[in-house]
Amino acid sequence: MEKFSKWRPFLPLQAPASSPLTLAVLPFSLAFALVRAALLAVLLGVYFILVEILLTPLGAIGRPLSSLFTSILARTALVLLGYYSIAIETASAKRGGMKAVAQVVPSAPRRGDLIISNWTSYIDVLYYAFRHNPTFLLPVFSEAITVDSNFGRASGTGSASILLPTTSSTCIGYVPVRPLALMARTGSLPPTAAEVAGQKVFKTLAAARAASPGPVLVFPEGTTSNGRAVLRFGDGVLGEEVGKEGIVWIKFMRHASPTALLAAASCPLPNPAAHLLLASQPGGFGALRDDHTAANREACAVILAETGRVRRVPGMGWAEKASFLVYYAKSKRQ
Repeated sequence: MEKFSKWRPFLPLQAPASSPLTLAVLPFSLAFALVRAALLAVLLGVYFILVEILLTPLGAIGRPLSSLFTSILARTALVLLGYYSIAIETASAKRGGMKAVAQVVPSAPRRGDLIISNWTSYIDVLYYAFRHNPTFLLPVFSEAITVDSNFGRASGTGSASILLPTTSSTCIGYVPVRPLALMARTGSLPPTAAEVAGQKVFKTLAAARAASPGPVLVFPEGTTSNGRAVLRFGDGVLGEEVGKEGIVWIKFMRHASPTALLAAASCPLPNPAAHLLLASQPGGFGALRDDHTAANREACAVILAETGRVRRVPGMGWAEKASFLVYYAKSKRQ
């Protein structure tokens, strides 16, 4: 993985070298994975019929039952994935020079509130659906990033060189994404205007918060990382004052480090189905840390990193991940 070292935030976390115990339990792990996949498929079918087909079309009338079934089914899925208990830590917003950021601690996010979170895995979506059943938002960018695939060793630029995007792309709004669709997008790049043509796109977070029946959650990074850093927000993301109305919740999802018997829960690559099947050992949250704040774009990025006790990587965002995915796919073919 050394040749990908400059793309470290996008690399899957590696477990220590296999041990005899790992090899001994491998058949049981594979059997467990198949049984778990079957049970998750049943939950998926129940969710799709009850929530997506029967209750969602009812709007506000069906939302209480929709939230109840979503919470029950999402929590059951988390148990099947090995998340029997989830630790939550509350961090103080008044530290590190952030004295201008006010701290408010209500009971839970509610309608009109905004949740800002990092994104590491489809598991994050399950957790937030279980806890808050928010309207999930992804930033929409004006155009796709153009990446020249002829770089690396073949071009003489060095195998670990990062190719800068050849086009600039700015956030033009936020598209609501259903939980199942969002889980399927794990590891993928954020949507572009052409991709969401014909869909409802909120031009501002304020508009989304006003129109949504519950809290709104946005993943400002636009794509998943391995959870060891906060990616740079794309141009225009959180480009408005977000603390004027309602409460802004800053949440950071941290998963337990992988071990010889514990697969990494983070999924930075666009292969959630394979990740779910192959990560056959039960996983676990290291902790979910949250901060209750009202802040601007820069403050949100700083507090998100401080809440998770990780570093920010200003030179790494979704555009750089586009370059990484091209080079990664090319390397796998060689």
